[in-house]
Amino acid sequence: MKKKYWIILGAVVVIAFFIIINMKAKKGKAVSVRAEKVEKRDLSMIISASGNIRPKRQVDISASTIGKVTEVAVKEGDVVKKGQFLIQIDPIQLESTVAQLNASLESLYEEEKSALTQSNKAKSDYDRVTRLFKQGYLTDQEVEAAKTNYDVAVSSLESARHRVVQQRALLQSARHNLEEVTITAGMDGVVTRLNVEVGEIAIMGTLNNPGTVLMTIADLSTIEAEVEVDETEVVNIKLGDKAKVTLDAFPDTSYVGEVTEIGNSPILSSGQQGVDFEVVITVTDTIKIVRPGLSADAEITVAERAGAISIPIQSLTVRRAKDLKGFEKSDSTKTEESEKEIEGVFVVDGGKGIFTPVKVGIADQKYFEVISGLKGDEDVVSGNFKAVRDLKDGQRVKVTKKSEKK
Repeated sequence: MKKKYWIILGAVVVIAFFIIINMKAKKGKAVSVRAEKVEKRDLSMIISASGNIRPKRQVDISASTIGKVTEVAVKEGDVVKKGQFLIQIDPIQLESTVAQLNASLESLYEEEKSALTQSNKAKSDYDRVTRLFKQGYLTDQEVEAAKTNYDVAVSSLESARHRVVQQRALLQSARHNLEEVTITAGMDGVVTRLNVEVGEIAIMGTLNNPGTVLMTIADLSTIEAEVEVDETEVVNIKLGDKAKVTLDAFPDTSYVGEVTEIGNSPILSSGQQGVDFEVVITVTDTIKIVRPGLSADAEITVAERAGAISIPIQSLTVRRAKDLKGFEKSDSTKTEESEKEIEGVFVVDGGKGIFTPVKVGIADQKYFEVISGLKGDEDVVSGNFKAVRDLKDGQRVKVTKKSEKK
């Protein structure tokens, strides 16, 4: 029985011995990593966004009166000049109204002239009666009657003049309406949309019901890209930031522009998950073949650094303070501090990966700017992802491949 006990005990000791040896071997085994030299690079922080292009200036031409369209002088794509004739809406009824009002005004002019004559006669009679009264030839009643006639004549003249003014206003309004049925271009541009044909009825708008948009004229000499930017990125954009715009229709050509508008209110749309803001980029290059509404992609450069000390993006990692060498784990007053996550990289030094805290600035697509923590000549662990994630501070490393300069 004792012999069996000692055999079992011996087996347990041997197994424990091999486990300890294996753990030490693993602990001392170097982890294969890739490394890259910390160098100075020119960095550009770029925000990408998508949207559409539009002309900086365009006008929708609507009808200001109801009527049948009798003539359309342009078609979509036509270049027009300011003042050029575009559309005619049937003017017959308005022409008739203008003629009637004009005739009525002439009649009122005659009434005004007659009232003026009557007023002048009444004034003359009143003056004559007043003189005779002073000479003792007429009574008070006769003077009073002359004064009353004069006052009535003056009132009639004022009434006639008011009717003339009123009629002039009506005639002016009718002439304006008549001019409105002959539609001309209010600006130089291109007809980008034509919504009406001869024979259709143009409807004027009301407060709650927009009228018929007959056509749209756009000035295509200045084009804007209207893009949507996520709320986490729009805070980095400022007016005047340079941008590169690419159209899906011409993927091999890019156009230079700059940010000219940044929305203050979020874009509201049904079913939207994130929060986006509108950013407008004015394209400073000339786009020879352009149509409003074409899809566009924009790359906005929000920050640039020349000769910045930089590290690969994949090198940056975080570790808890208590997992780093030199941290006083026995100090119970630092419990909260021990759980604090520190941002840094693993510097390859003497065959070991030494965790080095760093402070980073802007980032481009491949590199972070290092503000503090590195001098610029170190080798930092840049891969693989598992190695960067699991590497312990001070653990042995074996650099299998240094990343090529990019």
